[in-house]
Amino acid sequence: MKNTLCIITLLATFKAGTAFAATGAGGGGISLAGWIFIGFLGVVITFQFIPCLFMFGSMMASIFGKAKGGKNVVENGKTNHS
Repeated sequence: MKNTLCIITLLATFKAGTAFAATGAGGGGISLAGWIFIGFLGVVITFQFIPCLFMFGSMMASIFGKAKGGKNVVENGKTNHS
């Protein structure tokens, strides 16, 4: 029994050594999970970018737009009544 166990262990070690040395694993490319993750990142970036455009547009309109509601624009602490 002891000899059989030693022989089986020895054969398994040699077979595992040749199996690990094999180069048949020709991997390459991104798996489906990788593409799903990249797509998820694209969706997150898109949904962050759309509100950013709205905020940027309203900021530019408030900076370069005309004063609304008939209010006088204050410049250097003084109102222009002319």
